[in-house]
Amino acid sequence: MTNEKQFAQSFWSDFFHQVIGVEDLLATGVDFEFPIKNVATGTTNFIDVLWGGVVLIEHKSAGKSLDKAEVQARQYMVSLSPHLRPPILIVSDFANIRIIDVLRGASIQFLLTDLPKHLDHLDSIFKVYGSKATAEEIDADIKAVNLMANLYVEFEKNGYEGHAASVFMVRILFLNFGDDTRMWKKGLFAEFLAESAESGGGLGGSIQELFQVLDTPKEKRPHNLPASISNFPYVNGGLFKEIIPVFSFNAEMRTALIASSSYDWSKISPAIFGAMFQTIKSKENRRALGEHYTSQQNILKVIRPLFLDEYLDRLRKVWDDRAGLKKLRKDLGTKNYLDPAAGSGNFLLVTYKRLRDIEYKIIARLIELEGKVTTGYDGEELQVGLDGLGTIGLTVSLEQFHAIEYEQWSSQIASVAMYLAEHQANQELDELTGAAPTIFPLSHAATIRQGNALRIDWAEVCPMNNDTIIMGNPPFYGSSWLSADQKNDQALVWGKTKSAGILDYVASWYLVAARNIEGTTARAAFVSTSSISQGQQPPVIWGALNKLGMGIDFAHRTFAWNNDGGKNAAVHCVIIGFSANRKPSLRPLWSYPSLKAEPVLVRVKNINAYLLDATDALITSRSNPLQGGTQKMTNGNKPVDGGLLSNISVDEAQEIEATDSIATKYLRRVVGSAELIGGILRYGLWLKDADPSDLLASPVLKERIAKVREMRLASTKLDTQKSATRAWEWQQALRQPTTEYLAVPRVSSQEREYVPMAVMPAKVVPNDKLLYIPNATSETFGVMMSSVFNIWNRAISGRLKSDYSLSAEVTYNNFPFPDLSNEATMKKVQSAADAVLLTREQFPTSSLAVLYNRNSMPSALRNAHNALDKAVLNAYGLKTNATDAGTLELLFGMYAEITQGLLAPEKKTKMRGAAPTDDLNSHVLNH
Repeated sequence: MTNEKQFAQSFWSDFFHQVIGVEDLLATGVDFEFPIKNVATGTTNFIDVLWGGVVLIEHKSAGKSLDKAEVQARQYMVSLSPHLRPPILIVSDFANIRIIDVLRGASIQFLLTDLPKHLDHLDSIFKVYGSKATAEEIDADIKAVNLMANLYVEFEKNGYEGHAASVFMVRILFLNFGDDTRMWKKGLFAEFLAESAESGGGLGGSIQELFQVLDTPKEKRPHNLPASISNFPYVNGGLFKEIIPVFSFNAEMRTALIASSSYDWSKISPAIFGAMFQTIKSKENRRALGEHYTSQQNILKVIRPLFLDEYLDRLRKVWDDRAGLKKLRKDLGTKNYLDPAAGSGNFLLVTYKRLRDIEYKIIARLIELEGKVTTGYDGEELQVGLDGLGTIGLTVSLEQFHAIEYEQWSSQIASVAMYLAEHQANQELDELTGAAPTIFPLSHAATIRQGNALRIDWAEVCPMNNDTIIMGNPPFYGSSWLSADQKNDQALVWGKTKSAGILDYVASWYLVAARNIEGTTARAAFVSTSSISQGQQPPVIWGALNKLGMGIDFAHRTFAWNNDGGKNAAVHCVIIGFSANRKPSLRPLWSYPSLKAEPVLVRVKNINAYLLDATDALITSRSNPLQGGTQKMTNGNKPVDGGLLSNISVDEAQEIEATDSIATKYLRRVVGSAELIGGILRYGLWLKDADPSDLLASPVLKERIAKVREMRLASTKLDTQKSATRAWEWQQALRQPTTEYLAVPRVSSQEREYVPMAVMPAKVVPNDKLLYIPNATSETFGVMMSSVFNIWNRAISGRLKSDYSLSAEVTYNNFPFPDLSNEATMKKVQSAADAVLLTREQFPTSSLAVLYNRNSMPSALRNAHNALDKAVLNAYGLKTNATDAGTLELLFGMYAEITQGLLAPEKKTKMRGAAPTDDLNSHVLNH
């Protein structure tokens, strides 16, 4: 590819990114060097830039005529398939830009240096036409979904459900699609249906006969078949082999079927089929299987760094090299792709389409360069003229694609969708060369195995060697939601691995994949629940994967996951690519400023189990703090009482005070995360060590205790049943502080810059949503209220949806406190911490939620925190402008050094957040 052409591509990439605001060109559909057969000249040409249905761009050398460029652009536009023809043409020569609105018959031309003056005009054009193209695509998908859903509803009404209905629906989808995409004479299936009786009588039998004919070679068919059936091709491939019961149609069923066949199915991508059928299925089935059909944009986040970008980069490099093009084309056919949680096959579909697109461009370029292409099978060259003589042997084949899918319906859709994707790709090739392979009878296919991927040998489905690529989005299911069968799957995969019971279901796919690619150069990548890179799961997962030689090649940190269905599934995900390969000096790591923001790419030296650019330390749960001298954090009390003792409103508390003097003695304020942060008043009855006679004498206590006993006895959990014998106590009531304590929320929003904490008197009962540190010192408070602790919290803690879920055992006990043995350093932290508390007192009516909201945090409090951050960063030896990445690198380094025992015991005691209680320089918080 010439330097000038590379510069032009770079220019238009920047144009789309910076001017139009299109972040991911590939996912949006912006394509460079798009091949076409020019209808005016009969030659193969390449459009410089095409965004199908939106804009076509032709870029010429400096000084070339823009008039001629516009004529060429118009020729290219009419040479495109109708659905790709754009309403906007742009031509440029590095000095001038001309924008032509084809629909309005208007144009504007200006100097490139004047581009900033026309940004609003460009923005309005692309917003209108870009949004319109997207809306039309979505509208087409929705209409198709509704038509098939209506048909399924009619079947349900008449008792047709289950396996037979699934097979029937998938076959109808295939026939509808074939009717509009030149698999046979256009509209042949619609004509077949139109000939049936309006009552629907006999239609089911006729369709059954059609199914049998489609599975029968023409020479073996009866000679007296009507033309409406005999004109269909022999399909083969097993699509119509299974005999299903004859459906007895009525008028409503016939009407719904004809309505579906009347739609133009050529508008629909096979990638939507899974979401289409998912819409028909019940929510219960969806929940039970943990299914999430992945959008093309998210699939590209997986496959681009896994293998696709490498192929695209090679294509750019060998664009003018015939031998290089042929070598790349041959290599496209060498890999095997496995999705071991395939759903409706979207990963395989998108991968197949992208690889066929690359081969399509190679073929077009070879035709342009020499008028011949390589078959890709035996290296022989086949002359291919543009008159349609001969066929092209393709290197990208369905046989390279393999899948395992638990659900029968989805596996059937995946099989059919792959055939249809192949047909679409062949149609595009036929338009260019007139020499595409024929589709029927189907002679090769993707391998789709229906079954449990955690109990199937993957090597039986897909070859496992250096040329294997594993990818997918296994079921999103947390450990607490697993069924008995899924727990057995986990046990089978993980065996006696310690703490494997806490893992999300998806983790098992990581271990099975690692076992399959161990000792090879094969690669794997999965979309996963973000929790596998947080809290207690990373040490378990990567403790096992590291033993198999695995390391992370690339990753996307937490982002909001979207599917291609009508209603997006709300899930927070990560993407992790891994292998046993040697790693490059820099690895791609994408982060998201917010859950729905565009990703920001940074190339880093290492990606650890927490998806951080830091050392490969695994943070394990520990019962005591990492460093000697660190104050101990304790978990709050767990009630398990149905709220009868622990969740008493202000009104209820006032009523108790007015009516029951005995119960009033035991009323205490109760605080959890929500109460602490939101300033919510909640009360409870704290009856541990209560006078037994009071328990019987108080009507309120007697009634509530009886109900707690009843609730606990009805529980399925043995521990809860046992605690019914002491129904007056919270189930875990051993942790009530006896002194003033620092209250730390277990759950805090990711939107906050700091974890809100506060000092509570001993009488306030912390529930199990709160952590606390008795007699916390100012320096402990200061370090924990700093940005340094929250940076650690964001990296290490688990998640509750998008909120951070702190724990004493993982977050706090592993946190490396700074060395505060220097008196001056400690006093700076103490003073700054006290200043934060004093500043808060200036706003007595504002809750911590208000004070620590980015949009309402008082300037005085922010200034106090800035001073505290400066003091804490200084204690760590960091500059005030230290980045999050730099801070984490230091913290992980400290953790690794401490846990490896490199520090002498006496040194360890200095690495603490609070001095011993007899240290006169330490002072307890008293605000």
